[in-house]
Amino acid sequence: MATWISTVDDAEIGEPAFEWARHAMLDWVAVTIAAASEPLVEMLTAEYASQAALPCALLGSSRRAEMAQAALINGSAGHALDFDDVASAMHGHPTVPVAPAALAMAQATRASGKDLLRALVVGHEVESRIGEIVGTEQYQLGLHPTGTTGTLGAAAACARLSGLDPTTTAHTLGLAATQAAGLKCMFGTMAKPLHAGKAAMNGVMAARLAARGFTANPNGIECSQGFGSTQSHAAPVFPDAFERRTSMAIERTLFKFHASCYLTHSTIEAVRAACREHQIDLDALEAMTIFVAGPHRGVCDIANPQSGLEIKFAIQHLAALAMDGAPTASLALYSPETACAPRYVKARKRIALEVVQGPDRNAATVQIVTRDGRTIRAQANVAVPATDLALQWQLLVDKARAIVVPRVGAAKFAKLVSAIESLDRLPSVEPLFEAIQ
Repeated sequence: MATWISTVDDAEIGEPAFEWARHAMLDWVAVTIAAASEPLVEMLTAEYASQAALPCALLGSSRRAEMAQAALINGSAGHALDFDDVASAMHGHPTVPVAPAALAMAQATRASGKDLLRALVVGHEVESRIGEIVGTEQYQLGLHPTGTTGTLGAAAACARLSGLDPTTTAHTLGLAATQAAGLKCMFGTMAKPLHAGKAAMNGVMAARLAARGFTANPNGIECSQGFGSTQSHAAPVFPDAFERRTSMAIERTLFKFHASCYLTHSTIEAVRAACREHQIDLDALEAMTIFVAGPHRGVCDIANPQSGLEIKFAIQHLAALAMDGAPTASLALYSPETACAPRYVKARKRIALEVVQGPDRNAATVQIVTRDGRTIRAQANVAVPATDLALQWQLLVDKARAIVVPRVGAAKFAKLVSAIESLDRLPSVEPLFEAIQ
């Protein structure tokens, strides 16, 4: 793995992966800027940032920080709204641990835009390959892969940007493995975004320390009592080297168009499909059953949400919102007022969640019984990567515009999109910050 991280070339990566990296960067930058005034971001900024001329900028802020602290703050901000991308193979959020770590490293080392995109591809690949090998057991045990596996992706990206050789990269991964952490019991609290920020921060620390000669077990991922064996009872087998594939993992990234836990998105889409096809709304609801896979339990089944954060993990409440035609992509929707609105409190009591066995943990089926006696079924599965990249880019620009323009204005937003579009041709990453600061 370390050799691949150090030596993979652009021919193996391929131009499509670089295009997907631009998409991932646009989406992450947008959700990070949009979260700049979130309380958890303000707390971290107050604790770790400064007005001084430190090397790394914070998105959506005039303040700056040292590399590791910038990764921590930008990483936590990027996950604060739970509106960032996901990856099925990783079983988590792939860009939010990697991008802030890589961006801080790229800014401090004056790397080019192409270097940044390459590091993002490398980080995604490492996360997904390890996620595939470890499987879903770590998630079932209560670990959050964004914080655990994401730490390894962040470290891989930073090692690549730092130009570390395979031996030093192996120590980087060992240092990352021993720092990897994140508990699912924190979902719905400020600690969940902190998982992403800490993963980014620890990835930076691992690469920086390894570059100075700081050692770790170079087999810390695959050895006995290493990352793999502590994340899964099955003692996963790691190959000696990455086999070459026809496409990169980043090309299977899934983007969010609802500002809630990704496991709720298929339910939202299924409810909307049923309402469109049968011309019904929340006033028609007598009862609803949501049929989903087991991982939804303990993740997005908060039965009595009281805050905006908790709504994001309250699938019955979100089903009611979807049936009512509420704008689930709107950040303003996720508030204590929405959580406690009598209309939705009453409706969610009529909505049951039932776990079923199925081939895809992301799929959902809803069965709606209407007040006039009809039984309606609809299903959806959002976990299908896009094939029309031009359309995906436009959808991401539209999403970004909606959440970024209110903070920075239309002119700066246009400059930001232009900078990301041309990122592979920029000699440095500074235009990203110049566009919005």
